[in-house]
Amino acid sequence: MPKKIKTSASANAHYENEEHRVYAFHNIMFNFILYINAKTADDAMEKFDQCCMSHRDHWKVMVELKEQPTQN
Repeated sequence: MPKKIKTSASANAHYENEEHRVYAFHNIMFNFILYINAKTADDAMEKFDQCCMSHRDHWKVMVELKEQPTQN
């Protein structure tokens, strides 16, 4: 049976109160990642739009959390 993964409450609290978060734009076609700082997901998407990236279906957007999930 696989172990369940959960985040700690302190990780969620830090994430919600952080002023700037690191977002990663991952191009799955060419396997490269562009890192940016943004205040919110909307801010990150606005910055993505400003870069005028073509082929949006080749991109995944991810956010970095201070603490990673833990196993029970």
